[in-house]
Amino acid sequence: MTLSPRLPAAVLLPALLFAQATVASAAERVRVPAPWIAGQTVAYDDEALQRDAVGEDGPSTRRITDRTEIRVESAGRDGIVLAWTTRDSRVEAVEGDRTMADLLAPVLASLDEVPAVIELDGDGRYRRVRDLDALAGRVRAAMLPAFLTNLERTLGAGAKVDKIGRDDALEAARRDLQANMDTIVSRDSVEAGAAMQQRLLSAFVGKTLVAGRRYTDREPILSPIEGRPLPGLREYTLEIDRDDPSLARIRWTHRLDAGGAPAALWALAKELGAETLGDGRPADLALEQTGTLLFRRDTGVVELLQTDERSKYGAAHDETERHRMRRVGAARTWAQEEAARQR
Repeated sequence: MTLSPRLPAAVLLPALLFAQATVASAAERVRVPAPWIAGQTVAYDDEALQRDAVGEDGPSTRRITDRTEIRVESAGRDGIVLAWTTRDSRVEAVEGDRTMADLLAPVLASLDEVPAVIELDGDGRYRRVRDLDALAGRVRAAMLPAFLTNLERTLGAGAKVDKIGRDDALEAARRDLQANMDTIVSRDSVEAGAAMQQRLLSAFVGKTLVAGRRYTDREPILSPIEGRPLPGLREYTLEIDRDDPSLARIRWTHRLDAGGAPAALWALAKELGAETLGDGRPADLALEQTGTLLFRRDTGVVELLQTDERSKYGAAHDETERHRMRRVGAARTWAQEEAARQR
């Protein structure tokens, strides 16, 4: 069919505007695809800045960096298998006491090159950590020397006792520590640590979002140590990147629902250091995460990820962490992302 050039503009203009509106509307709806292709390896430069505001030796801040590689072992409709490996892990004391940084350094070094195999479902959502018992054994073996070193430091700094008494107390504490490593470093805590980044990368996979629309849901928020699901409130929005429309950005806030079941809230308080459980709901308890995820609209590959988290319970616990991942080879820099955030 040939369109006559004499068709009145009054007819052409509404048709053109309708077509433009249809294209714009379609462009604003973005589906978040799973990015995993069998045989592919994606690498990220990883950084965590952790601050403990109420440590025994005063406030302290440490910075941990590594190169994280994710190899897609298999990907199909029945599921996806990813092997996560860290390399070149480093930790430095940025502020305050450096004891924790010194204790962590050999632990991180011994866990470099140890893969954590993570299974996703066919849609790219987290399912489980494979061979968790074996991985937990490796983590406990790596952490035990650090615990023993800290134990010796703690007993050595205590009240003055004779050498025989101190040696006896130290030996008893060592036996107790070794006997309880399975509880101190639990399966749940190992899974939480191994899967944390993957859960973030796949938090919105499969969703179709309209740019600019604010969404809310009651996605459970995970406790920071054991990864226990807790009542949560989440708000998030998607936007198309102004400088590069092939990129989309999701920003979110995820916080503990302070009106949730008291038992769940007290479980978190206990995890954060509560020595006794009270009636009602615990006061001065907070768990919150804000985040930004920048991904390629065509493939779903994440270019940048940043989260800022805080967990607090009274005077017993107050920790914050800024976590960043940047894909190796990504064109977007953190400086550019900061500029985009200020707009």
